[in-house]
Amino acid sequence: MSTNNVSLLGQSTAQSERLAALRQQMDTLSSEVTTGQVADTYSGLGTQAEPVLNLNAQQPLLQSYQNNISTVSNTMTLMNNALSQISDAGTTLIDAIQTQLQNSPTNLQNVQQIAQRGLQTVEDMINQNNNGQYLFAGSNGSSPPFVDNSTLNSNFVNQINGWLATGNTPTLLGNISGFTATNLGLSSSLTTSGNVTAQIGDNQTVDYTINANNPGFQNIIRALTLVANTPYPSATDTATPADFQAVMGSALTTAQQGVTQVNATATTLGGKFEQVNAAKTTNTADLSLVQSQISTLTSADTTTAISEMQALQTQLTASYQVTNMVSKLSLVNFLTF
Repeated sequence: MSTNNVSLLGQSTAQSERLAALRQQMDTLSSEVTTGQVADTYSGLGTQAEPVLNLNAQQPLLQSYQNNISTVSNTMTLMNNALSQISDAGTTLIDAIQTQLQNSPTNLQNVQQIAQRGLQTVEDMINQNNNGQYLFAGSNGSSPPFVDNSTLNSNFVNQINGWLATGNTPTLLGNISGFTATNLGLSSSLTTSGNVTAQIGDNQTVDYTINANNPGFQNIIRALTLVANTPYPSATDTATPADFQAVMGSALTTAQQGVTQVNATATTLGGKFEQVNAAKTTNTADLSLVQSQISTLTSADTTTAISEMQALQTQLTASYQVTNMVSKLSLVNFLTF
């Protein structure tokens, strides 16, 4: 009898354990159907846990690249617009000198107004900022790159007054050509400002630095300020009409050089913009792939899970019936069986 009791106890225990296992499977499948996920913790993923962890680590990194690209693209767009307006200011001056000052100073006042407006545009564009960061200040983005309009104009006026008194055109043009960036009203901090870069991909960085003290900006400032402040020589001046034409000719050449240089800078920026867009496309594809792989590893097949649940339900029903039968067995019933 002792042996039979032990046997019945073993059967009951085994059946209870089977029921528990079946219920656990049912709970797991029910969770998959409800959430659409294989598990709600990494431990529940088994051997897939490590690859899912690695893939999840890639997502924020790729997203940070995309955020950098968004910021850089916006900044580059503003920079390109500013470069275009600076170039246009130089081109407008070139057209005005060529068409209105070729043979006489009759339209000098109009051309000077064009130069003054152009200079104001250039100064505004150089000091354009994006969320408090100046576009053309390099790494020292919190400080405006153009700081001193009064110094700029007074430096030119002093040289021009000397020219009117002496008629020494080579000295005037030589001194103006030698003006430093700070003589042209630009911040001295530009000389020590570093480059501006952004990480846009794995081992991929873009440098989109354009400092306001680059030669193109300086040449356009020189030409505009020279024309804006140079009067036509009067009868009491030593400088002659021929000297005036020479000065305007130099302003024309300087403006042409500046426009060419600024346009070249814009072309270079355009290449950087294409690089950024290519990185954006790559990162978008990589991010989509990572998300797809994570979904493949963690998403449950709900159709299969429902089918398995139905099969388990049948097994559970049968197991409950067996358990019920075993629980009704007693030593007396066993002996009379």
